[in-house]
Formats: sequence, C-alpha cells, structure tokens
Amino acid sequence: MLLASSTLRPQSYRAEELQGFGIDVKELKEINPRTALSYSFRAETSSSGRNCSTALGHAAALEELHAKGCSLATKAWVENHWSLVLWKLAGMVALDPRSELDPARRRWCWSEVIRQLLYRYERDLNGSSRPPLRLIVTRDASAESPMVLCISNISWPNGEVDENGRSVVSRPELEVTDGWYKLRAHVDEPLARATRKGFIRIGRKIAVAGAKLSSQRKEGAEILEAYDSTVLVITGNSSHMAPWHAKLGFQRTPFIATLNSLTPDGGNVAAMVVEIIKVYPVAYIEFVEDEHGRKTRDGPRDETEETKLQSQWQRRRESEAAKLWAVYDERWSTMHGYAERLEERARSAFPKHGEPPDNFHDLYDALKEDPTMAKKILSSISPQDAGWLARHIQNRAVQEREDAEREIERELEALCPARDVKDFCVVAVKDARTLRRPQNRTAQITVWDAVSLTTGEESLKGFETGQRYLVCLIPHAMPVSLTPRIHRLRI
Repeated sequence: MLLASSTLRPQSYRAEELQGFGIDVKELKEINPRTALSYSFRAETSSSGRNCSTALGHAAALEELHAKGCSLATKAWVENHWSLVLWKLAGMVALDPRSELDPARRRWCWSEVIRQLLYRYERDLNGSSRPPLRLIVTRDASAESPMVLCISNISWPNGEVDENGRSVVSRPELEVTDGWYKLRAHVDEPLARATRKGFIRIGRKIAVAGAKLSSQRKEGAEILEAYDSTVLVITGNSSHMAPWHAKLGFQRTPFIATLNSLTPDGGNVAAMVVEIIKVYPVAYIEFVEDEHGRKTRDGPRDETEETKLQSQWQRRRESEAAKLWAVYDERWSTMHGYAERLEERARSAFPKHGEPPDNFHDLYDALKEDPTMAKKILSSISPQDAGWLARHIQNRAVQEREDAEREIERELEALCPARDVKDFCVVAVKDARTLRRPQNRTAQITVWDAVSLTTGEESLKGFETGQRYLVCLIPHAMPVSLTPRIHRLRI
C-alpha cells in the first residue's frame, strides 16, 4: 500500500470507533518496541497446523521459524523483529481498522506476524538485501547517506550536574529504527530543543543526512551485538521531520535544507541549493607563526596588497637562494678545476679497468675540505690514481647537486619560510529551492580557497550573480560562519 497516495490519515478514528471495529484500543496503545516482547497472541491453531494450548509469543515464533526451515534465525533476531513487527502492525490497525473486519486482510493476528517474520528472514538472513542500519554498523554503507528513520524510544539522563554542582539541562538519547533494527542516536542542542518541545517524539519519522557513526570498535560489527557500543550522531542542520507516510531507509536523493531551517549551533548542512545574489571581491588572510609557535592572523587584505606582499616575499626568497647557490657553485667550480687538473695528470694512464685505490675516498674528502692538502695531493698523486680520483669527482657531482638542492631548500625554509595565505570570497545567497515557505532569507557564505576552486573537472572562473550551486556547508574555525563544498548545478 502506498500510504502517501491513500486516503488514510493517522488518528482519523476515535477510540469509540476503533472499538466498534472489534479492536482492543487499550491493548494497542500499550504496544511499543519495549512492551511488545511481553505480548502474546491468544492460543489458536498455528500456521504449521499443530494445536497450541499456550500463548503464542516470540518464543513460539522462533519455534515456528525453525519448523519451517529457518535455521539462521536466533533468539535475539526474533526478539528484535517481533517487537518491531508488532509495533508496526499496531499502528497499521489504528490507521486502517476496517481491514480487521476482513479475515483475509486482518493484520493483528498470529499468522500475519509469522508471515512478516518469514519475509524478513528471506531478505535479511537468507538473501542479500540487508537493511540500512545493519549495513552502516557493519561498515558496508556510509552513515552520511540520506535516510528516513523512526523514533522508537527517548531516554533522558537523570539529574546531571556540572563541576560546580549546579544542575544542567541534559540532552536526550534517541533510539531510532529503520523498521528492521534499532540503534541509539546522540543529538545536538537543536534536536534536543525539538525533543523538549515535543516535535520529536516516539513514533515520529526524521530525515537525516551527514550522520556519523561513533563506535568503541574500529571494525564493523553485527548490529544486534553493537547496540551498547555504537551510536549514530545526528545534527539539526542536516535533519528535518519527515511526513508520516515517508518510507523508512535509504533515500535516492539528498535532503535539501533551506535557510529558514538552519540554526547557528546545528552543525553541518548536508545539502542546500543556493542562488548567488551578490559577489564580494576576493580577500586574503595570512597566518603568521610567532616565536612560541602560536599562529596569528594578519588581514584580511585585498588583491592589490596581497600581490605586493607576495612579490616582496618572492624577491627576498630569490635573493637568499642566489646567495646559497653561490656558495655551492664556488665549491663545485673548485672541484671541477681539480678534476681537470687530475685528468691532465692522468693522461694516457687514465684507468679503463681494474679497481680504484683503497684511499681514494679519503683523497676526495681532503680535496673538498683542505685547500693546502689539495695542493699536495695534486702535485704528488700518481697518474693512475689521478684518473680514478677525477672520475670519482665527476660521478659525485650529480649526487651532490641533488643533495645541495635539498639542503638549500631546507635553509631557505628557515631563512624565508613559505607564506601561509588563504584566499576567500564572500557571496550573498538566497534559497534556490523551497517547498513551503517563500525565499525571505538571505545569507553570506564565505568560500575558502575560492581562487583555486573547481567544480568537477572545470576550473571556477569566479562567481557571478544568478548562478546556482548545490553546497555542503561546514562550520569553520575562522571568523566566518560557513565553509562550502560547491557543486555547480546544471540548469
């Protein structure tokens, strides 16, 4: 049944009307994921054809599944699904009580529960279609994916106090379900406020995106074993209440937030479509580290000031590099001169085969470090040893130049360190897509690294008014509100 297109609406029937359809209203009201485990159907003939003289509860359901060959079903699995199936069926009975008059369409009965458990067994255990929360906890799907969940329980901490002994306003812990499994959820302050006001309550559906999985385990785990060690962390700016008829589980398209729905303490915004209405010039902030290793901000500056400072830094760095290379070039020029004199001394005795002398490394070091000793070596070395030493100087030249490049780069970093500059651009935006409320809010978004920003494979040549973007907004530590990931919309 497609609930969205049906004529059914929640709470359309009063208690007296439900009783008129033969429904025990008090019994249905008491059914929830916690109390359902203690519920049993009255003894009747089971779907396997054997007479049962006892009440039919979750233990009998496990026996029934095993009798039908469902060997993978465990006690924990049946208890989990028994409670969620009964909770769902109780809601469907209250939504569509007329179906209870037809034995073929009746929901609140033992045979319907077994049918639903068999369906879940085939999909969840015997097949390959695992539910969303199970995929997330086993780390086979991302918790950031957009999905619709149902609030199955709300727990409030008992009397929390701060370090001074004063009572503090606590946040609730939610329990959410995808209709198949349950998981605890931690919420931020906006969602806690919504819970205190009653907007979030048991049975309501919530659309979430950009959630995080917090677990005591680094690797994935089976969800029935991970309830006490794993929580889903959801935030207000990436969540909204879903309609009662929304289908639980993963959603194909992202949920689009609007400016009206955002709060300063609501965390990340998973997705929002904005239209640019004004673009401010690109500005720059430089981060400078003091002698204590602390970074301070210098700026913001406009493009002219930044270009001037960058040119000054570039000239200084080139000057320091030239000085360092001059020292190396002078040393190499000296060694190159030694090599030419050694080749001249070797002449026809230049070695083509054989082994070099044992002390030619010492001779090379002496040439580099002691000019006085170099003169003695050049005047007294044998022609054959001179040939070996000349060849060694030439071979070392390439390696020493590479070493010199690395050493000069390190010295340059100490003398004239690279500048830590971030560019940004502030754009004024409005909602490009709204559903219920008009576009009556505008906002300023700070786009960091705007100069090098790309959209897919294209370089962004600056922002223009009228452009539309799908953005993910992340609270930033800078003195600005939000930092976006931007994707250009093809419109």
